[in-house]
Amino acid sequence: MSKKSFGSSAIYVVLGLVFIAVIGIRTISTPEIWTHLAQGRTNAPISYLASDNAVNTTHLYDKIMYAVWNMGGAPMLIIVNVICLLAAFFLLLKVSSKWGGPLSQGFALLLSGHLIFRGLDVAPQTMMMLFIALFIYVLSTQKKTAVLFGILIPLQILWTNMHGSFLFGPVIVGLAAIQAGQNVKGASRKIQQSAQPSLLGGLAVALLVATLINPSFAKLHGQVIANIQMPYPAYWFSLFSEYFQAPARDPLIFLVLILGASGLITLKKRLPVMLTTLAILGAFLAWTSPRASQLFAVLSFPFVVLSLSAVGEYLSGSFKTFLGKQAKLLAPAIQTAFVLLIILSLIPVVSNCAYTKTGSASSFGFGIQDELYPTDCEAILNHPSFPEKVINMAADGGYLAFNYNRRIFIDHRPGRYDRELLEDLSSMMLGNTKAYDTIYETYRPEAIIINTLAPASAQGLVTLLSRQIWKMVYFDGTTAILLLRKEEFAPILNNTEAQAAGLAKLEAARADYAAKVGNGCRTGTPPELIGSGKIFLALNRPAESKAIFALLLKGNTGIPGAWVGLGNSQLLLKEFDAAMESLHTATQLVPNSLMAWLSYANACKYAGNTSEKDKALEKAKRLAEQNRSNTPEKPEALPEPEAESTTTSLEDITVPE
Repeated sequence: MSKKSFGSSAIYVVLGLVFIAVIGIRTISTPEIWTHLAQGRTNAPISYLASDNAVNTTHLYDKIMYAVWNMGGAPMLIIVNVICLLAAFFLLLKVSSKWGGPLSQGFALLLSGHLIFRGLDVAPQTMMMLFIALFIYVLSTQKKTAVLFGILIPLQILWTNMHGSFLFGPVIVGLAAIQAGQNVKGASRKIQQSAQPSLLGGLAVALLVATLINPSFAKLHGQVIANIQMPYPAYWFSLFSEYFQAPARDPLIFLVLILGASGLITLKKRLPVMLTTLAILGAFLAWTSPRASQLFAVLSFPFVVLSLSAVGEYLSGSFKTFLGKQAKLLAPAIQTAFVLLIILSLIPVVSNCAYTKTGSASSFGFGIQDELYPTDCEAILNHPSFPEKVINMAADGGYLAFNYNRRIFIDHRPGRYDRELLEDLSSMMLGNTKAYDTIYETYRPEAIIINTLAPASAQGLVTLLSRQIWKMVYFDGTTAILLLRKEEFAPILNNTEAQAAGLAKLEAARADYAAKVGNGCRTGTPPELIGSGKIFLALNRPAESKAIFALLLKGNTGIPGAWVGLGNSQLLLKEFDAAMESLHTATQLVPNSLMAWLSYANACKYAGNTSEKDKALEKAKRLAEQNRSNTPEKPEALPEPEAESTTTSLEDITVPE
């Protein structure tokens, strides 16, 4: 895919940038945006926990985003995010132009777009991509020492106050110094004088010193290290991603790694040290965590272009020998294939099918998915009787702080909350009564706000309600609010209008989705139905949960979690054969899901299929041994047909069939 072999039309780059722009035009679904907005408004602690005195590593980004929000709300945030994204790739295209032609660059843009698609959102990671691209571009195009110092030091100060990835600045310059040192070996005196590796090394040190120019001085570096050491509670691309069981590693990472290896083999030029090392570093980080996909894309982009060009030249020469005169058709064939790939990539994004199939809560367009959070809860949360001592899940923290101006318990910021607290909170939501006792005795909460989309939220709700001191005063599918049964809270405990409003909101979401069924994957995935299905099943209301899961599957048969929910609902209704069939479907969709196999074994037991039960249990045993961290705390707590009905606090909770 060199310039000579495959043409030099800029249309391929333009199409690639269009694809990048289109995947960036998506509704905002990350819960972290609310924390950035809340911090941008006050830059004061938003949590009432004593340990929440950590440094805000994105304080300047937060202020900018809050200002942008005030100018144009969610659409303006999305536009700014897309502009930064395009600017990053535009700079990388400038750098990579010497290593490959427009077609190679177009393919690299296509690959990068697919790599970052799942995790992309309005977040400081986009700024991180832009700063990395700026550093690579400046180092690749500027040779004068004064210019490098004059541009990179101010950029480093900005980066330091924007995002915790700022230490990449000195690293990139250090690699440039190593590359310059390699280039001067055996070179002419003129080249040796222009390269100045020692000055680049000095610049790297100066940039490291410049990172101290921030409101927290050296404490910022300690916070960055704390974030790396304890990333929990981390958010990854969707609040209900567990329902879709997306693979931990994007298969495209393997493709890029193979492509890079092929480039190393076929490249006939000397490898650029900085670009190669950055690509290797990005690959290592992406392999370690899927959250590093954007970092991988920006660090590896120039090297991917280089590899595509090298592989293209090698294949072009091979095919010319093999095809003879017919080889002239190779270039237009690959160009046509690229255009088709762009079109085939754009269609599912614009139609929302790509979001639905990957389990993303976003959709194509401008806006913000606030239905994922406690919206329309003013009658409860703003009531004069509502207590201050409230526990919330990480998903709702930023939203509560920004929209209700409340001091929160926790949010998704890493490295700042006590590890034991987070572990106890997670264990409590998995049904651990000892963890509940520890949290209750320590914090004495008077209200608990549960985001039902979080993993294990349903079991946690059951654990709390079983104590009989809690009453569920609000439920709308994605939010459940529990309040202590105290006389002082009577106005809220007896507020039937607020309770009815929540259920009406759930019914409206159900009716809206039912009306859209038949539109295929464009129907989307309503969070209210996912959350309510989990809750009804946990509360032993199988008729309601069955109706919800069946409706979800009418719109999208590719939701593994809905098949598991449907199968367990059928099991509780003693529809054993149907349960076995539903759960078998789940095991086919997600063959590495421990819960799917355990549920399937349970259904086989009651259906009387002993051989299938034994096979399922054997498979579950192997999966548990492979990853013991995924083993349920109480596997015996799977739905049993004989289970007693669990009493809820909203006695009138119903879902139409």
